[in-house]
This record gives sequence, C-alpha cells and structure tokens, in this order.
Amino acid sequence: MLCSTKRLQNTKLYKEHNALSDYYYQVSLQKEQTQQSFYKRMILTNQDSGEVLQMNHSFEKDYKKYTKSIEQKVYALEQEAKDKNLQPIFLTLTLPSAYHPFISVITGGKRRYVAKNLAFAFDTLEEAIKEGYDTLQHIYRIFYKRVKSAVKDLLYIKVVEAHKTLIPHFHILFYAPKAKSKIIKKIFDKIVSEFELDQTDFEIIADNSSQNNNMPKTGINRASKYIMKYVTKQLKSGSDYFTARLIDGWKRKNKIRIITMSNLDLSLADFRAIYHGVDKSTKEHLLKGAKRAKVNLFYFIMKNLYQLKIKLVRGVKKLSTNRYIHNKSFKLFKVVHRTQRRGGYYYAVKSLIFFISDDIAYEKQTFNRIILNRGENYYEQ
Repeated sequence: MLCSTKRLQNTKLYKEHNALSDYYYQVSLQKEQTQQSFYKRMILTNQDSGEVLQMNHSFEKDYKKYTKSIEQKVYALEQEAKDKNLQPIFLTLTLPSAYHPFISVITGGKRRYVAKNLAFAFDTLEEAIKEGYDTLQHIYRIFYKRVKSAVKDLLYIKVVEAHKTLIPHFHILFYAPKAKSKIIKKIFDKIVSEFELDQTDFEIIADNSSQNNNMPKTGINRASKYIMKYVTKQLKSGSDYFTARLIDGWKRKNKIRIITMSNLDLSLADFRAIYHGVDKSTKEHLLKGAKRAKVNLFYFIMKNLYQLKIKLVRGVKKLSTNRYIHNKSFKLFKVVHRTQRRGGYYYAVKSLIFFISDDIAYEKQTFNRIILNRGENYYEQ
C-alpha cells in the first residue's frame, strides 16, 4: 500500500492501484501453480541410463538462482570494462507526467502521495503501465542506436524498475571511453528534449580515488553493485516476498523484460548449464581458480574457454568458434537446432559438452518426456 492521504485512498484510481498489486501477486502464484501442476504430470527418462526423474519448481529457489547468475554476468561485464579502461555512466529514463497517476511530496525523507495527477492521460492504470513500457522501449532503442553510431566500444546494462505506482522506468549503466562521455551526454539531452522527459538522471561515475568511497555509485565496482540493487531483492521478510511476487506478476502480465545486457563471449545460458551441470568438487575447483585470478567465475570461465558451436538450420550446418584453442583450460562443444515457430525461431540445444583440460566435466543428458493425463500414475516397468 502506498503511503498516501485518506482523501487519495478513496479515489477510484488509488483503489485500482491496490487491486492491481494484489492481482499481479496472484498472477505470480497462479503461474507457479500451473507450472507445478505440469511438472507433476511430466516424467523424464534418461535415454542412456534409463533413470527416471520428476521436475520441481520453487519460486524462491529459482529466483535466487536467477539473480545469482545475472549477478555473475554483470560483474563479468564490469571486468571487461576495466580491461578496456571504459568509464561507467549511469542514466535514468522516466516517463512524462501524463503517465503518472498521482502527485507526491517528500516529507521527513519519505515519499507521500497526496492527490490525483490531473495531467494523467489514461483511463486506467493498467493501460498506462503497458503503454508506458512500450514508449520507454521505443525511446531507448532510438537513444541506444544514436549512441552506438557514435561510440563503437560500448557495453551496457539496462534494468526496468517499477515505481511504487507500478509505472515503469529504466536504469541504464553504460561503459564507454572517457573521451566519449560528452557526446553521450549531448545525445541524452537531445532525447530528453525530443520526448519531453522529466526526472531523468545522467551521472558520469568518478573513479574511487577521486571521490568519497561512501558514495553509493562511486567507482566502477560500486556502479555495478548499484545497478544490481534494482535486480536483486533479498527474500528476508513477508514484505520482501510479496514485492518479489508482485514484480514477477507485473513483468509476466505486461511482458516486461527486467534486465538486458551486452552480449559477451560466453552466453548466460551456457554459463548456467556449466555452473549447474558440473559436480560439487569441479565447481569448487573452478571457484578456486577464479579466486586466484581475482575475477568472478563467469569471467574466469569465459576468458579461459575455447568454444565450437554448430547450428543446424534447415539441415544446413553453420559453424562458429572463438578461433583460439591454444592456452585455453576449458573447451565447450555445442550443437543447436533452429526451428521456426509462430512468432519467431526456437533454438534447441541437442548436445553440449564442457571439458576441463581433456576431461569431460559436464555433458548434457538427453531425456524422453512423458506427459501423464490428470489423475494418471506412472509405473516403471
């Protein structure tokens, strides 16, 4: 519930906000229940060993796995930026007043919502959320295209966050050469003016040595941690759990992608396959290697990895590799099938093998899937 005046609480728009919050929470719960029900009816049988498995889904467990893997890639991007001597620039894009349902004031360091915004241009809050996200996406695509045409060596992290009113806004972390900061600022100012944005933020993150280290965004390391706080939420209390559920339902219902990042030489999907596929002792071995190198695990694997990938498209093989196999401690061989489905393409990993030196550390298993009818039991012959 928003911190607000009693007068505002009696308005139709405020009541819609509370109803939407509860609805998004229920959407998250329903999605999980549907997934759990499906998993209970799905039996997996290993083609090689004959082992029978049943999948399970836990919102809290999967949420933590998701955020930890995202964190790994964020810090790998940070290390890549350090290697290239790139400077972090923190930006925020917020929608114009017409998208915001309420007027607020800051009292005692807390935001208090006091009245309806007469400039609000939508019949419902849900309409403002959907159109607001589409508008921000449109603005960001134009902004990024202009920046990328002027700055070739650019890394980025974009996070979508919901205001307490549920209206989205974007937080962006760019890594760019210091000499390009002025041109990025010029492009940003033009975008702000062109789309009549307000409450925007553009901050060039200073080096640790020149600023107070207590400042939350000071230095390249702290810039990454600052952007991560918009992605991760510790589920330590009921309110944290409710908020995580609410945001899960909010993003699902409105088809919002919470975080997007620059591509690296190692994909997030392949990192997850390796990290969750290797056994405990192998994982400890990899973590020790990363610690000795003073980098995070994602970056450590990526920089020491030779990759050979075969993509099968309509029966035609397309080969891709990072070319250099010498002095690589790890090797990844992968076969992917691309098939066309309604709305786009679908990629299925048919084979994935991860080597440490010349020993197989992980190999993707092949499973047959059996879907039982409701109420039907599976009996092993």
